Amino acid sequence: MTRYEVAVAAPLRKTLTYAHPAGLTSPAVIEAGRRVLVPLGRRLVTGYVLAQAGEDTGAEKIQIKSIAELLDQAPLFPGELIPFFRWIADYYHHPLGEVIRTALPGGLTSGSGGRIILELTARGQVAEAVRSAEELTSGWGQRFLESGEIAPRTVAGLRRKKKIQALLARWEKQGWIRVAEEILSAPIQRKMQKVVALTEEAAAGIREGHRPEAEEPAEFLIRLFPEVSRSARKTLVIICELGGTLAGAPPLAQAEISRRYGGAGKALAELAAAGLVRRWEQQIYRDPLGGQLVYYPKPRQLTPDQESVLAQLLPVVDSPSFQTFLLHGVTGCGKTEVYLRATEAALAAGRSVLVLVPEIALASQLEAHFYSRFAGELAVLHSGLGEGERHDQWQHILAGRARVVIGARSAVFAPLTDLGLVIVDEEHEPAYKQEDGLRYHGRDLAVLRARFASCPVILGSATPSVVSFHHGQSGKYTLLGMPRRVTGQSLPKVEVVNLAVSRTGRPDLFFSDQLIRALHENMEARRQSLLFVNRRGYASFMICRDCGHIVQCRHCQVSLTLHRREQKLVCHYCGYRLTTRIVCPACASPKMEGLGLGSERIEAEAAQLIPHARVARLDSDITGGRKQYLATLRAVREGEVDILVGTQMIAKGLHFPNVTLVGVIWADSGLGMPDFRAAERTFQLLAQVTGRAGRGEQPGRVIIQTYQPHHYSILCAQRHDYSALYNQEVGQRRELRYPPFSRLVNVRISGGDEERVKACAARIGKFLTEAAAGGRSGPVEILGPAPAPLARIKDKSRWQLLLKSGRPQVLHELCERLLAESGRLCGRGIDLAVDVDPESMM
Repeated sequence: MTRYEVAVAAPLRKTLTYAHPAGLTSPAVIEAGRRVLVPLGRRLVTGYVLAQAGEDTGAEKIQIKSIAELLDQAPLFPGELIPFFRWIADYYHHPLGEVIRTALPGGLTSGSGGRIILELTARGQVAEAVRSAEELTSGWGQRFLESGEIAPRTVAGLRRKKKIQALLARWEKQGWIRVAEEILSAPIQRKMQKVVALTEEAAAGIREGHRPEAEEPAEFLIRLFPEVSRSARKTLVIICELGGTLAGAPPLAQAEISRRYGGAGKALAELAAAGLVRRWEQQIYRDPLGGQLVYYPKPRQLTPDQESVLAQLLPVVDSPSFQTFLLHGVTGCGKTEVYLRATEAALAAGRSVLVLVPEIALASQLEAHFYSRFAGELAVLHSGLGEGERHDQWQHILAGRARVVIGARSAVFAPLTDLGLVIVDEEHEPAYKQEDGLRYHGRDLAVLRARFASCPVILGSATPSVVSFHHGQSGKYTLLGMPRRVTGQSLPKVEVVNLAVSRTGRPDLFFSDQLIRALHENMEARRQSLLFVNRRGYASFMICRDCGHIVQCRHCQVSLTLHRREQKLVCHYCGYRLTTRIVCPACASPKMEGLGLGSERIEAEAAQLIPHARVARLDSDITGGRKQYLATLRAVREGEVDILVGTQMIAKGLHFPNVTLVGVIWADSGLGMPDFRAAERTFQLLAQVTGRAGRGEQPGRVIIQTYQPHHYSILCAQRHDYSALYNQEVGQRRELRYPPFSRLVNVRISGGDEERVKACAARIGKFLTEAAAGGRSGPVEILGPAPAPLARIKDKSRWQLLLKSGRPQVLHELCERLLAESGRLCGRGIDLAVDVDPESMM
């Protein structure tokens, strides 16, 4: 009987061997990539078949358990991804089955959160001890005896009761009940819509010069077909206005035509009968945030910078071979067009393309460009999609119908075969790092996928990470430069305002006189302004004016943020909420006041400064719904917004040609963070938001307000000088032995009892110190143990240690030894997490 290597979706660091399911004749051999249900202890769990493990000869004395059930008709991921998964499990010290479960969309895995179902076996149905059990006299017990099973929600409650839990364990041991995971399977839901396009004859007649130059396309068609009705003529005009005559334009949604003209339905039938249009149904690809995508025509001519970069890229794409390119181009230089041309080359060679962006908002921007070129071959993967939509997209990719995939970090696991190109946009973004569970870095795994596929990878950014740029300087990456904007427009002029000495006519507001004047001037010129503040809410905290007490979260050691519109104090870490109508918890004084700033406050102050201005805000508080986010962007694009206020959401990826003024309200917010990357990230954020200004015909202007005008990150952002920032950072990190001159591992200990967490951290620190001292591989610097900067989150105290070494293998050996001893060192109720290459030290 055939045996299989199976990775189970459980916290096991090794794979297991199972025999072919008893009685299953078809298929004779289970392919790698399929899900199976397998026995583990006294329960059934989901597993993933990795490979055949030989035949059962009967000579072995060890009994091999059989697979209980085959869950899929076909593999859920290609076999070529298995070495990729194994590497991830080894590098990030995470169970292989959990790696695969993370890689698969939620709708394709077993029920999340351990949804357990209990079933009464045939033996249990006749067991007198079960039928007469006092515990089964309640409502759930009677339902259990009648139906033979307990639903997951009921099981979850019962398992919290020790007496019931012990009873169920005894019955499971006797074989009277069966414990299994509930398997969820989301159906594929194709979204269809009716579409319309001009017939080939009509479109060719317009494009091939059969009409006078001064005659509009719609007028030309009406002249050729004078017998069509007035409503049909009006519908033709709408089709032409929507771009239906452009070469290569995708078909138009019939719903959009009908929205503009109520009589279009009958008119389209008439036009179809006349041979002017054709109508059909097709699967639609919409913006991940819910709106119809904008069509971007292919530019007729490339810039010299784009041609130079593509001259180096395309031969490698055509070969193909593994090579990492770092594309360093200023904001607005046309990196997207480079991505599109390289994608065209990969598709022409018969290979697929993976495109990563750090967050969903940026995915929607790039998706519109890629949809305009590769509509029929595009798929999207990210958390903004519903479970059914993710399932649909995954199957679309797996079947080979989509050869271009765009998505956030989890899209790195897309089941693409014959990968020919990988693109990582805004490669410097910390959002590529997953901060819980499998703590992987999307950018690093993208490079790894390209290496496994022997294809090139492009890392693009206007402000590359110091580590990536160091790789470019050392020759590990091939460095490509695009120093000029597509339009030839210069980068905006940046003015720095020193808040420590600057006097303002409105000390009650967070606006300097310079920024107030600039806003008024921009309004008079009928141009748009953008105000950036990297904090949500109205005020950072609420303080008692009598005793100075700051209101904190009940579950986290952080202050609550005031959201004035909701009249709530909110914890941005656990979601705890409190009404603003409170007295001081310390002295019972009613004199509570919100201090600090946030995007909601800046929105209110901007409206107060310029009452006739149309002010809008974009942050995660106000854009919880897709339609609202898109509506705001559309309003800005169409000139219906004069001042846009926002957080990081507006700092990158957006292209609004009429935005000529950018104001940074407080540039210092990130400089005080306890992180060696604080200055680098401050510069990156300032450089990105600065790049939103002056992208059209008019020059841009930026005003940065700060209390640290002489800090090198502020000065470099003012001069658009990435090289100076890089040189400053590299000098400091070389001396302190931080990346790129070393590798880091963050070891975090957390639990509900602060003293036990502290004691556990001390034991781990001692263990690591002794293990490093006795190691053969080289020195390791151990910083800590110490409380994490955010010392308590979600009712759990947090301590951490930072491991630093110039030899990665030494760190991995230490991590393996630590995890092997974690049960002895930590004990029950204490969680141990190992974060390789951490991005956040909080």
